[in-house]
Order: sequence, then structure tokens, then C-alpha cells
Amino acid sequence: MSIFDRCWAVALVLTGTGCGARTGLLESQPVLVSTDAGATSCGSSVPRCIVPAQACAAPRSLDASCDEATQQWSCPSGARLYVRAPEATTPCLPFRHAAGVTAIGGWGLGSFTRVPTDDGRCLWIAGTVTLSGGEVLNNAALEPDPNLPFGACPDKSIIPPTPIVTLEGGDDPSISVQINGGYRLGGVTRVLYRLFQTDPSSSVGVTELGSGIGHYDPLTQHVVIPSPNEPFPWGLDLGLGDAALLSTDATLAYVWGCARPGPFLEQGCELARIDSSDSIDLFTGGGSWIHSTDASRGATVFTSGTWISSVVAAAGALHHVYIVDYGSDLRRQTATDATGPWSGASQIAACNLPVSNPKAFCAGPVVHEEISDPTRPGELAITYCVGNNGGTSAGTTDDYWPRLVWVASPP
Repeated sequence: MSIFDRCWAVALVLTGTGCGARTGLLESQPVLVSTDAGATSCGSSVPRCIVPAQACAAPRSLDASCDEATQQWSCPSGARLYVRAPEATTPCLPFRHAAGVTAIGGWGLGSFTRVPTDDGRCLWIAGTVTLSGGEVLNNAALEPDPNLPFGACPDKSIIPPTPIVTLEGGDDPSISVQINGGYRLGGVTRVLYRLFQTDPSSSVGVTELGSGIGHYDPLTQHVVIPSPNEPFPWGLDLGLGDAALLSTDATLAYVWGCARPGPFLEQGCELARIDSSDSIDLFTGGGSWIHSTDASRGATVFTSGTWISSVVAAAGALHHVYIVDYGSDLRRQTATDATGPWSGASQIAACNLPVSNPKAFCAGPVVHEEISDPTRPGELAITYCVGNNGGTSAGTTDDYWPRLVWVASPP
């Protein structure tokens, strides 16, 4: 096992109730937009309208149309007027004021990984959530308000925090599940996961068993994870699941696994493509693919920190966002194709870490396309977690709460 990030340690497998009914994503009537108070014509400045995101995809913008009858600008049915929040002066702590939630973070939490649902929602999965009564929930789904202004901090959830992981064969307190994110392919939500088992002999208390693909069940609204007694679809030396990206025609998922040797505090990442039957091809370099999960035959396409990073398409390029192990800044590599070549890494933002603890670090960056601003195509909305690598200052709950930042594209 490579360096084990404390943000990604253990999360107990809990089952729970569903995530609630479908939230209304579409309005039934057009939104009429007046250019200014008392306007008597549409005017010449065309407002922008926003078509909401669906299933963790990015929202779209389009021009409003002039309604000659009302002499007002009109957004299409289901769209809303574009609004950008003022620039924040304090760090964004997602779901900090969610009802009943007193802590998100600590042992077991990475960033907020994303699971798209069949009804078009995008659930944010927190590794651990502590409720006001002291109960700790693991792999709990939360959902930001999809109608917030762009750039606004989603400090509340429109659903209560709800554990959504079910382990086939029944709960086993010695087994923990890490949800790495999901994608929809062939009308089904696939969810990438890792399994760990309690191991007192390990320096971090657990041993990784393997990783694979689970599925989101729209009836129970749970992520169903195969039993640890079932064979894993690939070995620990391939370790797919660090990042995933749908192909442009949405017929394949590109999935990266970062389990190969790499530079100091980084691992080498290999690339596979997975179809709607979960059949796996491995990229071997030079434009070649083979139907195999033999990591020794794969090509390293880029490097990354442990467990979680993000690959997204934005502003005409692919962006790989990652943090080195025990790092303090967000880094980015770019390419025009999933197979590369990928650029060298550049720092795009410093992590907001508690100044009282020199051993604090950040990890697990997740790019949230579903809240990206379509009028700022190069801007990335990124969550990351904050961990403590043995510092003596415990700090406050907020010091170690996950962060959300908006990173503009470089000039």
C-alpha cells in the first residue's frame, strides 16, 4: 500500500433509509426577466439563462429571449436567470449549517465525492458526518441547493444526511467502504469504491482489500457494494478508481488507478476504459489498448497523490486536479486526450489550512462540475479535505472541515 492519507482511512459501513424524494429540477413556467425596474421594452442587454445541471454534469447557459407581448426577457421553461454571488471573504465550509450536522471530517473523510442518480440529482458523499446527538454517519449523502447563485457557498443541504451504502451479504463491522465517485453509463449509475478491513497490525489500523464497481439502486436509493468475498475485477497493483471521466459520446468511462511507483509523495497512474457491460481495456501507450487488467502491461499517463483526484473537461482541455500526499496546495495537469500527453504540474491554489498546526495537510480534491459557472468556462469548483498528520494543536471543528474553492483558469 502506498502512503495512506489520513483523510482516507476508515469509514464504517452503515445502511439507512433512502435519500428522499426527487427534488424539483425543472420549473413548469418560463421565468420572465425584466431588464430593470419600470422597463417598458426588452432593451439591448441580453440576460443569460441557466439550464440546470443533470446527474452531476455541468449546467449550460443560453441567451434569454425577448417576449414581445410582455416586453420582457424570458428564460425557457426549466431555466433560471444567471446570478453570481459576491466574492466571499471567508473560507467556504460546505454544509456547515446543515440541519443537525455538527461535524464533517476527521478519521474516514475524504472530500465530497459525487454520485449521480437516475432522476438527475447529484449527491455529495461525505465519509463521516457527526450529528448533534453524537451519532456518526458514514458514507452519508448530502445535496446542495441547485438554485444557489454561482460562487455561493452551499452551507445547507436540501436533504438530511443519509447513509446510502449497502454491502451485499450483510453488514460486517470489520469492513469499511470508501466511495470514490460515480458516473452514468447505459442508463445505470456506476459507483467506484474501495474496501478496507480492520487490521490492528497495520500502522493505520486497516488493510486495503481491493476496489471495484458498485451500482446505485434507484428503488432503495442506496449504493450497492459487492461482497468482499466476491473476486475484485482488478488487483491492488492496478487500483482503478482514483478519477473517472465519461467519453465525449458517453459510451465509455475512462478510469484511472494510481498504484504504481512514482516521484516522492506521488504515485504513477494507469488508465483503463470501461464500457456499459463493465468490460475493461487497459491503455498500454502509443495509442494502444489491450483487453486486460494486468497492471504490469499498462502505461503510466500521469502522477497523483493517494486515493482521489479529478479529471474533468473544461475550456477546451482535460484537467487533472490533484494534491500530493500530505500536501498543502492544489495542482493541475492538462491534456487534449485522456491518454495524454499530459503537461507538467502547476500549482493553482494554496489549501486553506489551520495556521496553528504546521502538520496539517489537504487531500482528496473533487471537481464539482454541477456547480460550475457556465459563463466562466475555465473556472473549477473544487472541494478538498483537511487532515492532521500528528500536530499537537487539535484546533476547532472548522479548522478541519472540508473546503470548497473556485479556481479561475490561468491567464
